[in-house]
Amino acid sequence: MSKFAPHRRSNNNPRANSATVCQKCLGTGHFIFECKSTRPYVSRPSRTELLENPKLLAKLKAEGKPSVEVPEEFKTKYGDRRPDLCD
Repeated sequence: MSKFAPHRRSNNNPRANSATVCQKCLGTGHFIFECKSTRPYVSRPSRTELLENPKLLAKLKAEGKPSVEVPEEFKTKYGDRRPDLCD
């Protein structure tokens, strides 16, 4: 066996165990570069849905997601304009 090309597994090549989670398919037991499956669709509420439905926002806050603060000028339909003054 040559000292320049050892035929044994080196310690710097980690092996995936059952706790390893793939970032692509969200499966366990392999790394992302070993993944052969497709990405699953993960649905999330849109920003508009979060602003219009406070229950969704409360649910995300409970899960530890960042909150969305809405300025007062965006809470009305017309902002700072009055509908009778618009053309």
